[in-house]
Amino acid sequence: MTMPAVPPHQPPFAPPSPPRADPTTNGTAIASVIVGPIALFNSAFVPLPFIGFVAVFAAFPLAVATIVLGHFGLRAAQRYGVGRVMAVVGLVFGYLAIGIILATATLFFSQFLFIRTPIAG
Repeated sequence: MTMPAVPPHQPPFAPPSPPRADPTTNGTAIASVIVGPIALFNSAFVPLPFIGFVAVFAAFPLAVATIVLGHFGLRAAQRYGVGRVMAVVGLVFGYLAIGIILATATLFFSQFLFIRTPIAG
């Protein structure tokens, strides 16, 4: 009589791993794409007289927030592989808004360099 074959030893059942963050979305990249056009739209009003003074206080923080969200979105895109294009689009909007604001401020303050007051005498 022969003995039956012994089944190979199997490791114990491992519990399922906890669910990871959803790699199909990148929330910070989406936020930068949403806030970016708003910042760019507000920065378009900065060169206008009177309304531009108010618009700069809305456009600058939005542009900075867009840039920060875009960079965080790029970091998340490196980690999860999703949302890189949206993060780059948000960064482009943010840097364009900052560029418009800085160009307007430079042109505004450069006008004071060329004003000469006549010396009466």
